[in-house]
Amino acid sequence: MKIIIAGGAGFVGRNLVRVMLQNGFKENEIVVIDFNQENLEYFREYNIKTLFADLSKKGEWEKEFENSDYLINLAAQISSPEYEPFHRNNVLNTQNLINAAKENGTKRIIHFSSAAVLSVRKDDYANTKSEGENLVKDSGLEYCIIRPSLMYGPTDDKNIGYLIKFAKKFPFFPIPGNGKWPRQPIYIDDMCLLIISLVKDFPKNQIYGINGREVIYFKDMIKIVLNEVDGFHFRLFLPVSVFKFAMMFYQKLIGNEEFTTDQVDSLTAEEVFPDYAWWDEFNITPTSFQEGVKKMIEVESNIG
Repeated sequence: MKIIIAGGAGFVGRNLVRVMLQNGFKENEIVVIDFNQENLEYFREYNIKTLFADLSKKGEWEKEFENSDYLINLAAQISSPEYEPFHRNNVLNTQNLINAAKENGTKRIIHFSSAAVLSVRKDDYANTKSEGENLVKDSGLEYCIIRPSLMYGPTDDKNIGYLIKFAKKFPFFPIPGNGKWPRQPIYIDDMCLLIISLVKDFPKNQIYGINGREVIYFKDMIKIVLNEVDGFHFRLFLPVSVFKFAMMFYQKLIGNEEFTTDQVDSLTAEEVFPDYAWWDEFNITPTSFQEGVKKMIEVESNIG
């Protein structure tokens, strides 16, 4: 078997490779292609093939699809103040990957989309992820599309990882409005086990909305994070407009402006995605949010 993992050096890909190797896959069965050289260094501890390549352009990377059985597409742009990166990474990359797969006989694709395509909010991220889905569905390849909700776990430097880092720096945590914004976080190892199930028993042309089993208010997620981080902490409830200003100021202060107003609007969107008991279908015991946060902090402590 040969599996191409496109965009595989990011958060999901790093954990997917780890969990695949823990569950019987061989190192010579996996090829990771990514445009982030620094992230590719993560795989130095493994004897897997990695390739530095810009998927938005044709190139030598396409030859890797020869004799491959699966394409797992994780390449994505999650945040940006501009539209172009979303289109390049969520649409153009997807089309180029589909072309490479079809030209080289790869018949099956597992495509990572997002629950955002069903969101009440429609921003550049959600719109381009929807475009990517349509390309996959119209490609002629056998496909599985995964629409995950909020994923978190080891090596997550955004999402919950960002919250943990913030909590370690400050005794308070700002929360927009009353904090009653429902979220359905899913632990990354659970997601990786689901992907492995799809590879082993591929269900042709299916779309799966994979949401966390727990529905948790954002304010309660923060409470769990603060309880697991050492030291005294308290939650600071702010009007949404003040929260936006505070976060934008903090981003400029630390020199990272990837946290956009679209993300704040997405955070404060009051929505729960359709219920689907994937844990029963795939025989996976979901990790509770509290347990998942504990695992993240333990892994980070061991690395440190």
